[in-house]
Amino acid sequence: MRAWFPRAAVIAVVVLALLASGATSVWLWMTAEPPHSLAAPRIATSAPVSYQDYTDRRGVTLRVDSQPDSRLESGTGGRVTSFPCAPGEVVESGSALAGIDGRPLVALATAVPLWRELGIGDRGEDVTALQKELVRLGYTLTADGTVGRRTLAAAATMFERAGETAPDSERVDAGRIVWIPAASVTIGECRTSVGETQQAGDVLATTSGATTRVSVIEPIADLVDGERTLTVDSVAVPIEGAGIDDPAALAALAATPSLQRDDAATATGRGDPAGEAASGGAIRGTIELSTPVRVGVVPPSAVYAIEGAAGCVATGDAALRVRIVGSQLGQTFVLFDAEQRPDTVLLSSARRPACT
Repeated sequence: MRAWFPRAAVIAVVVLALLASGATSVWLWMTAEPPHSLAAPRIATSAPVSYQDYTDRRGVTLRVDSQPDSRLESGTGGRVTSFPCAPGEVVESGSALAGIDGRPLVALATAVPLWRELGIGDRGEDVTALQKELVRLGYTLTADGTVGRRTLAAAATMFERAGETAPDSERVDAGRIVWIPAASVTIGECRTSVGETQQAGDVLATTSGATTRVSVIEPIADLVDGERTLTVDSVAVPIEGAGIDDPAALAALAATPSLQRDDAATATGRGDPAGEAASGGAIRGTIELSTPVRVGVVPPSAVYAIEGAAGCVATGDAALRVRIVGSQLGQTFVLFDAEQRPDTVLLSSARRPACT
């Protein structure tokens, strides 16, 4: 009897311990949080919007148009009274190139060289060419191919600005216009000097071959609105539309290694054998906004009701129209109206308002 009692006490203690540990396990199992790896995933219904500068940078292929060396001929004879010529000097269309018998000879870049005296009512391609160049120079008239009072007045003003003391407002003297092949040309060699006598048709100077235009071969659609810059070999110049013909910008581009290689290729036989405007190999460059725009960065799933580059994002109870301007690594870049800069956008299609 005495031996049985201690043994029974031990058994009772063990049983109580087992019961207590089981109850504790059950309580822990019922109250403990499951580990994150086993928890049900939470579906995000919104996402934050971040903002960054965007330049809409695009790669482009360029065409380079150039003119070969040319001769600048006087259309009238007489004694040279002024000739501010120097190799390397740039001559602009509409400016005085020289003076013969005290009257200016005006350099003018027309699509068709003027070959006759023009008066009221004259018509032809040479008239249209003169009018278009006068318009480009800033004179007010219509390039309709017929000489009118505005055409004569513009031509007279051009001569007056070049130094003519008594410009003729009844005719355009083609002999006093020296044709140049581009809006600006660079003097290569001066062939006369002050005091010498010139005959009509004599060469006053020669020009060095020059780049006349750089243009984008295949214009890119869906560009973000804004002024743009073209960059070639780290040289950046303004570009309007699909091309550049500004003399200063062309001079800067002409000094780049890419255009110099193109000029060398043209000179070795890839140019136009007729001596007209020629183009060498394709040049690569980039265009981008001169001033970056601020774009919102959102998940692709935040944009809905997409039609082309247009769509909507939702924030709260409002649908905001956006323009999609790009995407990268699971991010979509959108343009909001200036006054609309939401902090978050909705991802759940069930909560989105209609895009109107």
